[in-house]
Amino acid sequence: MSGPFHPTGRARVSQRSPEAQAVCDRCYLNYSLNDLSWQFQWSGTKLQNLRLLVCPRCLDIPQPAIKTIIIPPDPLPRLNPRPENYVDTSPTYIATENAQQITTESGDNLIWEIGDEFLPDPNNHVIYPTGTP
Repeated sequence: MSGPFHPTGRARVSQRSPEAQAVCDRCYLNYSLNDLSWQFQWSGTKLQNLRLLVCPRCLDIPQPAIKTIIIPPDPLPRLNPRPENYVDTSPTYIATENAQQITTESGDNLIWEIGDEFLPDPNNHVIYPTGTP
């Protein structure tokens, strides 16, 4: 024999209780068929058989990162819910304009100034002249 491997590889050989031999699909060494296992991998939510018979050294643990995440369903809605009435509690910003000031429906004044300077009125024809005299 000129090769570095024994002809039976890592298989058990016995005349009294003979066993079948098989080749590992990854390392190609001979093993007893009872020592080889099927290789599985996650496919969706189930383990799928890859149809590879591999020895204990070549057997990979199925990677859980490939597994599909199952999100639980939404909880059932409550019967007769009593949500807070946000329409009554939220302020309204619909404004009315008088000659001097702008006030909201609740009576708050909207200030049209930055610092001490008033913002220019876009309707003032002196600041923004129109195309016709």
